[in-house]
Amino acid sequence: MQRATHGKGVTQVAIDVKSLVIDALLELVEKEGVPLERVTVKRLLEQSGVSRQTFYNHFLDKNDLVCQVYERRMVSAFNGTPTGFAYRDELEQSLERMRSHGSFMRQATKMAGQNNLTEHVMRRTREFDLAWHQSLWGDDPMPEELRLATVYHAMASVQMALSWILSGFPAPASELATLITHMRGIGMERLFEGARTPGNPYAF
Repeated sequence: MQRATHGKGVTQVAIDVKSLVIDALLELVEKEGVPLERVTVKRLLEQSGVSRQTFYNHFLDKNDLVCQVYERRMVSAFNGTPTGFAYRDELEQSLERMRSHGSFMRQATKMAGQNNLTEHVMRRTREFDLAWHQSLWGDDPMPEELRLATVYHAMASVQMALSWILSGFPAPASELATLITHMRGIGMERLFEGARTPGNPYAF
């Protein structure tokens, strides 16, 4: 909920519709044990109390809702281009949130169809990493070697995280975060020579 004051001191409540629907979906899947694939938009409307029109004003479909759960509840620190970003620490916190929503994440990463979560994670991780590395490099386009390394490590780390999720989170989030961060940092100090912000951005 967000509060806003209007007029003669009267406080009105602005409803965060996305949060309402996200909470409803997690409630159904994680507390009531409804399989994610069986959660219908109708059931979500009943659970959240929002109208069908309101739902479609905020989400394209159920897969889009699933992606928004990931964005808002799992990886909010990776939205935008960060400044003074401690990659490993933020990654550990994101992985820990995924683990705490383990039932939802295992089911969500198996979903197929348009706008599915796995494709969304791959695309947004690639876009985030390229934007972050470009901001560190400077105003000129980053060298092709750095660009290729960025995309390669982005895709490799996504696959590692997906495997971890689908395997039932066999290792602590801290361990996986350290492993991914070390992998991503390989050769980066050399690739960032001449950058506006030189050095290995994954050092910790």
